[in-house]
Amino acid sequence: MAGSGIPGSFDFSSALSGGLTIEIILFIVVIAILGFILYAYIYFSSSKRVLKWYGAKKIQKNEKPLLYSLLEDLASKAGVKPPEIYSFESSIPSMFTVGHASKTSLAISTSMLEIFGELELEALMAHEVGHIKNKDVGKNTFTAFLAGTIMSFPNFAMWCSMLSGFGQPEDPAPKFFRYIATAIAVPPAALLIHLRNPMKRELEADEVAVNLTENPRVLAKTIEYLENYIPLQPVSTRFNPGHFHLFSTHTQQVRGYLSIFISMFDTHPETGDRVARILSHSTYSKNDNIDNKRSRVPGFFDVKNWRLALGISFVSYMAFLFVIIVGVTFALKDFNFLVNGGIAAAYTGTVLLFLGATAKLSRRRIYLRSPSPTRKRVFLNPVQAFKHLMKRGLTFIHFNRSHIAHKEKSDAKEEKKSETS
Repeated sequence: MAGSGIPGSFDFSSALSGGLTIEIILFIVVIAILGFILYAYIYFSSSKRVLKWYGAKKIQKNEKPLLYSLLEDLASKAGVKPPEIYSFESSIPSMFTVGHASKTSLAISTSMLEIFGELELEALMAHEVGHIKNKDVGKNTFTAFLAGTIMSFPNFAMWCSMLSGFGQPEDPAPKFFRYIATAIAVPPAALLIHLRNPMKRELEADEVAVNLTENPRVLAKTIEYLENYIPLQPVSTRFNPGHFHLFSTHTQQVRGYLSIFISMFDTHPETGDRVARILSHSTYSKNDNIDNKRSRVPGFFDVKNWRLALGISFVSYMAFLFVIIVGVTFALKDFNFLVNGGIAAAYTGTVLLFLGATAKLSRRRIYLRSPSPTRKRVFLNPVQAFKHLMKRGLTFIHFNRSHIAHKEKSDAKEEKKSETS
């Protein structure tokens, strides 16, 4: 019998547990292999997906020989393989690089090719070569694919509502479904992007660009021009917020009822800081011919919108909790307070941790450093009052000690006088 210790007997429980262990190990191995295959597929195909999103077409070397010559020279100086050049139709001047370790592609908008000359294009391409040299491109492209896919979900929700008979895109119901879907999609997409610390990557690419071109003034003026020019252009729905970190500057000023959520995709350094860092590589005056008053694209990123977006996302996630509770209740055919309460507590805690991490990373540079008037009244004033009282108290103690010491000396002198007399 099992467990009897008789020689030759078969231990059924041990065999069963051993079989289950092998099955679990095999299951984990299969999941790991499938995960690796999926990762490899996304890693090597994501660049094609992003280029296809913008309708980019390859530019042959005989079409733009000067452009290829400039890029090959920059790549040679940086010690990297030159990327292939693509162009895409857009009234917004923009440029980005996608690819992986063995192959990269540089995409330039048609308006950028029309607006800028040789020096400006060389400076911006040097920035993109900086990303290649710093090994940013593969991870940036992978992140763009995932974040861009997540940010496509709101449009999918809107089309589903329309196909279900809720009207046209500008009708209330499809707009409402798109708004809620955006509130749910934004935090995970923004978190994926900010985990890579895109602001730091941009500054490092700027540094490489300055070293390659040895002309920081051109790069600084071009970035400043783009930041002031782009908000004046019409809004393009082609630009996916999940791709914003790919571009060398802020892509566009987003308007409309969804613009409040775009503050979560603040992926570039402040223009004033960025220009100052670029120009610090030369003796060129930082204030000459450069307008540093606009530190960001006007209306593009706003702290109030950022806070409100987080609040709306939290409410949307909690509304989804109601759907979960209803589903569990129907499955159990009864409202179990213990089960539903446990689900609600675990879900709420997870959402708070998730949104907290998103908030911390999306404001890594601490734009909320200046204290609010409420914080000044509630916190700073009592602290100042406490310090003032401590100072007065120490002064009072010091005065009392001095007074007592002086009195003791006076009494001692009086005693000596009385003794001598």
